[in-house]
Amino acid sequence: MALICFISQKGSPGATTTALAVAAAWPPIEGRRKLFAEADPFGGVLALRYQLGVEPGLLTLAAAVRAGIDSDDVWDHAQTLPGGMPAIIGPDRPDQVSAALTATSQLLGSVLTNMDGVDVIADVGRVSANSPTTELLDEADLVLMVARPEAEQLQPAAQRLLSLGLASDRVGWVLIGDRPHHATEVEATFGVPVAGVLADDRRGAAALARGAAPGTLRRSALARTASALASSIADHIGAGSVQDGPPVAPAGDVQATPLAVAGGRHHER
Repeated sequence: MALICFISQKGSPGATTTALAVAAAWPPIEGRRKLFAEADPFGGVLALRYQLGVEPGLLTLAAAVRAGIDSDDVWDHAQTLPGGMPAIIGPDRPDQVSAALTATSQLLGSVLTNMDGVDVIADVGRVSANSPTTELLDEADLVLMVARPEAEQLQPAAQRLLSLGLASDRVGWVLIGDRPHHATEVEATFGVPVAGVLADDRRGAAALARGAAPGTLRRSALARTASALASSIADHIGAGSVQDGPPVAPAGDVQATPLAVAGGRHHER
């Protein structure tokens, strides 16, 4: 029912970690499910991190989209991450991801936005002038640029957002930390709203990537701020009322396995 894409412009602002943390903290909403998707043309990280195969995943989904697929069949191309989150896994090879997205970007976006009762949180990674994800972003309900609030990241990222030509109510910033520039400064300077500010919590990001006990993840500053951001986004897209009951456990459904802890690699993207 909604496609939320997290993007970056250059460097390592933490787009992958941000998208994963928000997906893990997505509030439970009656009648709706969530799905995480890797669509980064520079390659995915989840297969390596969790010792998973790349199929089923983005490659098989792209082939199915080209052949014609019903939105309900997207689940056939998802795997379950340790902890329980369903995810479309992207291969770590950029050539494979770029080829799949070049052939299916618009169709893939249409399929994902038409999944009945499903909110898709996608890591789209770095967006360049010739990115194969442009048409995917055109289909998104919300595109969030992840950046640290530093001039050398904000200025080119703002130019990239402008170049996408998306409506102002479909774009926003997610800032990693609040220094040296506060969210109000960023909004006033670039005219793009700040959807949220995540804690610049490198230890929490490493725990999310490499694996930690759920209780440790929930107590991290990253998880707390990601939970607030997830709720804010859900309200913005009109996802409906959060279910009654205990609060959502941020990052609780992206636990690591012993293999992932030992052999996984941390990518701050």
